[in-house]
Amino acid sequence: KYVIVTIGIILAIISLVMASYMPLKKAQAYIFAVNNLPNIKTIDEFKSNFDKVFNFYSPIGNEEAFKFLYSNIVNFISNKDQPEAVSRALVDYIDPKATKNDVIHLLSLANMYRVLWQNYRLETDYEKAENYLRQALSIGPKLPPILYPILDLYLAKGDILKAKEIAGRIIALWPNDAQVGQIYSQLK
Repeated sequence: KYVIVTIGIILAIISLVMASYMPLKKAQAYIFAVNNLPNIKTIDEFKSNFDKVFNFYSPIGNEEAFKFLYSNIVNFISNKDQPEAVSRALVDYIDPKATKNDVIHLLSLANMYRVLWQNYRLETDYEKAENYLRQALSIGPKLPPILYPILDLYLAKGDILKAKEIAGRIIALWPNDAQVGQIYSQLK
């Protein structure tokens, strides 16, 4: 009996640590990293600062860390006055941190590459944005948060055939969408 009770207590303590203490420490590491941003002068310092967050093991918290850092990075790179090399380095840093089978992460990556493409007009940025949107589309083929951004991307690029295909899919799912219906009519 004592062995079973002892094992139960040990398992309860481990569960408590894994379920609450470690996510708390990860959140605190993220807050510290964000508060440290004004002191950062180089990309290497930025990476070192946030590597502490992403390298800290916690069963919960990676999704949130990615989401919050993505938000900061996309706000930074949306400002066209920022140096291109810095914008690209930040996107290159967060890209491998994403979960590539998570629709939200794929949409986030697509959005960052779309912003880079809009700012600097490199075809590889457009291709990456399209690739991530296509990956998200394969996971959720009927999700509006995927269909509408990919339609916008194709329209911005002037890719009539792909825009028409996506607009047709949207109209098939939501025939009362007057705005996309008008776009679809114009693309015919």
